[in-house]
Amino acid sequence: MEEVWTAPWYAIIDKHVCKAWEDELRKEIGPEHPLWNCGLRLIARRDDRDDAIFLVGDGRVAEVHLTWSGEPERSPWPRTAIFANMGQ
Repeated sequence: MEEVWTAPWYAIIDKHVCKAWEDELRKEIGPEHPLWNCGLRLIARRDDRDDAIFLVGDGRVAEVHLTWSGEPERSPWPRTAIFANMGQ
């Protein structure tokens, strides 16, 4: 079943967009970040800012604000909130 999103959120299905956002997230996080070495897949983003929802390999979801710096950020960036599932 496809997830229903409320504006300003929308689902991402374009593989090229997914890869670009996933690659940027991996560039921005370092070993101290809670998403370091996690399998990550972009599933949605906001159309009004650089926030995105990533599915984490263990089933959790993470809301992340990317900076688009192309390099590791210092804590607390990229700002991240991790939830046990989509229902939280």
